[in-house]
Amino acid sequence: MLLIASCGYHRQETDVQLPNWIRTIYIAPWKNNSTELHLGQWITDELRERFLQDSGLTLVPKEEADVILSGKVISAYTTGLSYVRYDIAVERRIGVECEVKLVDAKTGKEIWKSPPIVREEGFYVGKDIIKTEDLKNITLKKISEDIAEIIHHRIAGVY
Repeated sequence: MLLIASCGYHRQETDVQLPNWIRTIYIAPWKNNSTELHLGQWITDELRERFLQDSGLTLVPKEEADVILSGKVISAYTTGLSYVRYDIAVERRIGVECEVKLVDAKTGKEIWKSPPIVREEGFYVGKDIIKTEDLKNITLKKISEDIAEIIHHRIAGVY
């Protein structure tokens, strides 16, 4: 009977233990220090969607928020992953590094700051530059979803 009671099924803890007074959150538009034009907006949109779906916190305008979640894309980089010849890539890898923090909306005091979050994904090179850019953007959207999920889990503890 003891084995059944201690089977290990439990809710995983969050990285942040939010005080009870925090009930509302504003997600600020992300800054983007990369050359990937839409990346900051994609991450912002994904975060807002996740917190709207399930977080225990209500997503509100900035002036109504208890806390503000803000972040920035530090960098995005692309490297070759596999080649048909030494100078022709058939697959590339794109990586994104970002940081995020949660602050008290009234005092500006930092409640939580993540270590740098880094995500990498591979994507195939298309037959032309337009197709390759489309494939890269699809991959960047996937990375945006992953980053939003990581942050959401760390703050809201929804697994």
